[in-house]
Amino acid sequence: MSPSLVQRSATLAPIPLRIILGIIMVAHGHQKVFEQPKDQLPGALESMGVPAPERVARFVSGLEFFGGLALLAGLFTRPIALLFAGQFLFIVFRMKWTKGLVPGYEYDLALLAGFLSLALMGGGSGSLDELLFEQRQERKAARGWRLTIARRGQ
Repeated sequence: MSPSLVQRSATLAPIPLRIILGIIMVAHGHQKVFEQPKDQLPGALESMGVPAPERVARFVSGLEFFGGLALLAGLFTRPIALLFAGQFLFIVFRMKWTKGLVPGYEYDLALLAGFLSLALMGGGSGSLDELLFEQRQERKAARGWRLTIARRGQ
């Protein structure tokens, strides 16, 4: 039986979200990794009292660039989306909360919602997650059925 239109569209829904968020994060990460002065982000983090600001800055820069590339490919979508959600929780509540919603943290809040949605939905159709991990789950399920049938036959 073929999946209904609603079921099929549910697997397609994460694709534009994943691609757009991936592009945004790669662009921001590229800026931090290749264009900004190397002390700019650590200095900002240090002024907020973030411990080990240089390490955190390297992690955030790498997450944005390489995590954004992974989102574009749909690889490890859920864990990377959770990491980004954590980053944007920090940005909204620690960096921009006092500025108010508009003009303040509305953009970051929208990104947070997008990352939480990806964390819940996964990468969707055509993602590497689907290709690599769902096929493995199907094989495990098939083995489980074979074991069940074999046990009943004893």
